[in-house]
Amino acid sequence: MPAPILHPLPVYEFTAGGLTGYVRLTDPDRGIQFSQAAEGKVLPALSREVLSLRHYLAWGGGGPLVPREEAPCDGEVEKQSIAFQYGSARHWPLTAAVRYQLLGEGGLDASFTFVFSRRMAGFEAGVETIMPRSQPAIYLRSAGRWVRAQPGLRAQCFYPRNQAAANLIADGRWNGLRMAGISLAVQPQGYDYPLLVVREEKTGWALAYMALTEDCSCLWVNGPQRAIGFGLLGSDVAANSRHTCHLRVVLCPAPKLDDVLSHYRAFVQHARGSPKR
Repeated sequence: MPAPILHPLPVYEFTAGGLTGYVRLTDPDRGIQFSQAAEGKVLPALSREVLSLRHYLAWGGGGPLVPREEAPCDGEVEKQSIAFQYGSARHWPLTAAVRYQLLGEGGLDASFTFVFSRRMAGFEAGVETIMPRSQPAIYLRSAGRWVRAQPGLRAQCFYPRNQAAANLIADGRWNGLRMAGISLAVQPQGYDYPLLVVREEKTGWALAYMALTEDCSCLWVNGPQRAIGFGLLGSDVAANSRHTCHLRVVLCPAPKLDDVLSHYRAFVQHARGSPKR
């Protein structure tokens, strides 16, 4: 029998405000994981694959887990950031660069840069966070009010940006979910802000995940996989084009859900002031 082989698994731990976590560059999930929050901030943490690049989708077809399982990937750690470089995969003519910048107040900024070698119709990148089994409450704004997302055990619930984004959801790109017995529920009123709030009801502390409207085609909550997700871009892309999308997750007190909106406004001001690449 062959001798056992031990593979090095470098683990980089971090503290960002009230959050602690880690990243393993050799982990196939290729993303940051939150492990716990400071005493008094009990929400968090066990979130796996925080804002991890998981899916490539295009008109009439999808590539779930393609970036994770098919694209070559290299990672590096700096003092306050972690970066991953994804090469092209079969049938997916693009490369991707992902950078997570830790925030001192608790959380991180993430940028996703996609470079396309040829035109693609209705391209969308799926970015997800996998939640713990004892999943906290998940809220978003829709039709002028806060709603709690409760997709059930056999459904993925979508909140699109507009009708064009809703049409993409129904074009066949998510047929893999249907074949797995998971139904697709598209909320016709969509989202007001590309903002998902994961809150511990007893304490009011929340992890708020946010994007820019122009970057985010839809939000989703997947019941069986305990995942919250963002669809990025959701549009035709030209050959030799480059697109960067900005996201943020922040740990914050949210006794009232409206308390999160000041953090979202601060993020929008910061992200739109960032130079476009």
